[in-house]
Amino acid sequence: MPGKYICLGLLLTALAAPVAADESKPFFTLHPLGQGVWAAVSVPGSHAGGNSGFVVGSDSVAVIDTFADANAAEALLAEIHKLTALPVRYVINTHYHLDHVAGNELFAKQGAVVLAQRNVRAWERTENLKFFGDKITAEQKLRVESLGLPTLLYREGLELYLGDRKLVLRVMPGHTGGDTVVVVPDAQVVFSGDLFWNHTLPNLIDANTVQQIASDDTLMTDYPDASFVPGHGEVGKAKDVLAFSNYLRALRQAIKVANQQGVPDAAMVPAVLPQLKQYYGDWDAFDYFVQHNIEQTVAEFNGSKPVPAPAD
Repeated sequence: MPGKYICLGLLLTALAAPVAADESKPFFTLHPLGQGVWAAVSVPGSHAGGNSGFVVGSDSVAVIDTFADANAAEALLAEIHKLTALPVRYVINTHYHLDHVAGNELFAKQGAVVLAQRNVRAWERTENLKFFGDKITAEQKLRVESLGLPTLLYREGLELYLGDRKLVLRVMPGHTGGDTVVVVPDAQVVFSGDLFWNHTLPNLIDANTVQQIASDDTLMTDYPDASFVPGHGEVGKAKDVLAFSNYLRALRQAIKVANQQGVPDAAMVPAVLPQLKQYYGDWDAFDYFVQHNIEQTVAEFNGSKPVPAPAD
């Protein structure tokens, strides 16, 4: 099927915005979301890839995701040091995709423990190879196989304390099969990872859209007043999570109707794309991702979509 894999160039740039990466741009902008809670929102066109963030507790700091580039992670560490002298004791990976884990090793060398759902460790150095396509170079392969792995794993989630500050790590299905949402209850902040993309078309290469819609609905219900830090895009509120889940619903419904009308899979993109463009054509990364989204959701419908096998 066309668009089965998504090239690394997209992963590092179009996931943030459909523009060429620019070495002169800053990696991210910092947004305070409450006492000691910060979102690091990737600058469109930089090499940062996905968003990151951190939480400052009474005795330590936790970082959520570490960008697509170790230099971006280094810049984040420098910003943390400007704000607090407390050590970064934990790094939480929301999922295994390269644009969220490339700075793990930097923080680990500073003494941080990297945590993730158990599938992240199983997939990080293997499944990320697919983003380079069939012509992966030896250098690219080495890059993936050298990624810093999480060393503290869980199946369903856990509670993490930064001194007297509690973080709740919830495993929720949908984007990859190994997704963690990080909740900061006392600040009403939720780091959603790629379960939520704010007015940005998503990468659905591993997704189960039924599960992702359900997870987004749960987030809105459980945290109606929260600020949501998405995997990509600006910080949003529950209404923005709803807009994203409605995109996934619209995608599925358009394919379902086309199927009922007898449209063959090979003709699904031209049949469905104009409907999506009417309502979502101004979203970031639309032109790149829309064809992939349609093709991969068709494969999900007919049971032919390849997804990573869970860890034993």
